[in-house]
Amino acid sequence: MSIENARLAYPVLVRVAREQARAVRERRGNTWLTYDDFCRLLTEVGMNETPRTVVPKVLRDLQAQCLAYGMPDLTALVIQKPRSRADSGDLVRPSDAWWQVYVERGDSTAGDVKFWFGCYRAARDFADWPEAPFF
Repeated sequence: MSIENARLAYPVLVRVAREQARAVRERRGNTWLTYDDFCRLLTEVGMNETPRTVVPKVLRDLQAQCLAYGMPDLTALVIQKPRSRADSGDLVRPSDAWWQVYVERGDSTAGDVKFWFGCYRAARDFADWPEAPFF
């Protein structure tokens, strides 16, 4: 794991948070950021990750830094690819690994979509994201 990867990914997710917050304020539809989409965005900063490697190499460290500094969890913005409606609805949530730290701390249970959505909104709507990484 590398804190440098988290620093490189930070401005990408801040930009996404601001774009999503603006879309909500302007009452446009929300566009979800999937792990695949996030990996494509990371190529802009020279990172070549896959949905399988992005959690351990990037998101886990970024999540740890957000929590350590008392900031909203930016990693809540990245979700699994939603399932088709034929497969028990449009499931929108992060991967199972996202909940691990919250379960260990006793804040939530794995798969608690309501808890995740609160974290998602907090990260999306946080107005004071510094331009440069805060860690």
